Amino acid sequence: MTDQNTIQSASDSKPRKPWLAGLLSLLFTGFGQIYNGQWKKGVGFFVAEWVYSLAMIPFWSDFVSTLLCLAILLGFNVFVAWEAFASAKRLREFSPGPWNRWWVYALCLCVSLASGLVFDHLMSQSYEAYKAPSGSMLPTLKIGDHFIVETLALDYAVKRGDIVIFPFPENEHVDFIKRVVGLPGETVEIRQRQVFVDDNPLEESYVQHTKTSIVPVRDDFGPLTLGAEEYFVLGDNREASYDSRWWGPVQRVKIKAKAKYIYFPGEFESESWADRLGVEIR
Repeated sequence: MTDQNTIQSASDSKPRKPWLAGLLSLLFTGFGQIYNGQWKKGVGFFVAEWVYSLAMIPFWSDFVSTLLCLAILLGFNVFVAWEAFASAKRLREFSPGPWNRWWVYALCLCVSLASGLVFDHLMSQSYEAYKAPSGSMLPTLKIGDHFIVETLALDYAVKRGDIVIFPFPENEHVDFIKRVVGLPGETVEIRQRQVFVDDNPLEESYVQHTKTSIVPVRDDFGPLTLGAEEYFVLGDNREASYDSRWWGPVQRVKIKAKAKYIYFPGEFESESWADRLGVEIR
């Protein structure tokens, strides 16, 4: 005589699909484990990834460290997906439990998406990605270069030579990137394209000149004595830059970030593309 409980158990069994379990955990860490009914393991993997992601934020200031952190994170995600796949293969018989309801899956999805948004917000408090829209910073930055900037605290001491991000004085909704050449209290003057700070010529190996004619204001400027918390900024491509020579110095409170490194150079087909990948901006 066939046992009725055995027949009932077999009819309730819904084996897990290994490929689906692996895919779910690859897309949303720990989701595949929850799909397999292993909710403690799934939550543990999710929390571990979240803690690691927060811990790696300070390392984004360096290109090599960023790549290493991302490689470790990718490896962890692949491991979690493989673990979900392997566990599902071992579950020859599976009866869905309270964690295998549609609303649980929906909640897990919402938590995963919300955590991603929170992480993006936290990242934006420290780092942002920009793209060079023009050639005003040539040869340091080429048109189309994608680069990372680090958000500066108000107590950060801006230094000469820093390449900084600030809102354009004539349009607060547009960000500009220029190099700091003059600091608070200094007197800046330009004579025949040569920049002088307190009557001392400034060494500028990064500057590019593309025109031969001398133009007032652009090539002969000042002298201008900077006030407290004022910074004189110039583009490296001097004849193609709209900067402090035209609209004056930048207030320190407006300087919000400093360029760090190029993470994806423009001009992809250029022979120098690979050489500029991850280059520190200075």
